[in-house]
Amino acid sequence: MNRSRFNPCACARQRGMTLIEILVAIVVLSIGLLGMAGLQLKGMQVNQGSVYRWQAAMLAEDIADRMRADRSNAVNSAYTLAPGTPAAGGSAGTAAAIGDWQARVATLPSGSATILAPVVGATGSVQIAITINWADTRAQAGTGVAAANYAPGAYAVTVEL
Repeated sequence: MNRSRFNPCACARQRGMTLIEILVAIVVLSIGLLGMAGLQLKGMQVNQGSVYRWQAAMLAEDIADRMRADRSNAVNSAYTLAPGTPAAGGSAGTAAAIGDWQARVATLPSGSATILAPVVGATGSVQIAITINWADTRAQAGTGVAAANYAPGAYAVTVEL
């Protein structure tokens, strides 16, 4: 063995990773995995919020289509609706359609809807504003905003008949 090429004391000190190095590596890996888990959770919350927005948009389009199909009752404010109240009037079919629609709006968390009275323009066009509100508490949970100061989700559209 040629001792001039390497130091035998140096070989004895370089036998592998120390316990401290392994622990530091585990801590760094754990922090990274916790960060990834947090991102996954936030992604799921945002995805649920987008599902609520999609449902609200589909519900608004649904009632707009119902109003277009029943234009005479829509123009006569039969579809006017405040949150938690029945529709203003109209035929039995209109009341049933609004009741069915309100039940579907209620499937959103704390879902409510407002349909304002129609506004007739100078050219005879009729515009009706539809607003659907819901409470997206899953998305609110990660924001650090107190529930009392949190603005709920809302989808508003104005349709022209």
